[in-house]
Amino acid sequence: MKKSVLKSVLAAVAVVMTSCTTTANAQTTGNTKYIYGQNDTNTTVYTLNEDGKTLTRKLKYEYKHDENGQVIEKKAYRWDAYRELWEPAYLLTVTSGTYEIKLNYAEWNARENVFNHNKQESIYREDNNANLLADTQNKK
Repeated sequence: MKKSVLKSVLAAVAVVMTSCTTTANAQTTGNTKYIYGQNDTNTTVYTLNEDGKTLTRKLKYEYKHDENGQVIEKKAYRWDAYRELWEPAYLLTVTSGTYEIKLNYAEWNARENVFNHNKQESIYREDNNANLLADTQNKK
């Protein structure tokens, strides 16, 4: 029972991390239309410009998978239009254990060129009554 609940949590995390599975998708929020381009390891988010013909880069996500195809890492980038390059934003990693799943989050530190700002860890585990427990901690 414990493994099945933890596998369900891992599946839910994978769905959240990978968003849509189509190669291109459009979504409108308010007056902004977002375009999503995706393959097995990357998703890029664009906005449709006012001319209705051109796109502006906004976000990019890179995914790493384990040997079973489960997402184990999601790295996010924001587009820097001034310098015309992708700037790292945050890193989310998933570590599966026998009785728990750990999610680690860290934001990019541009001075040190490493993901070590606002580090947080969430641990999901099941108790003896098959209740799913979550514990989130800020890490220094």
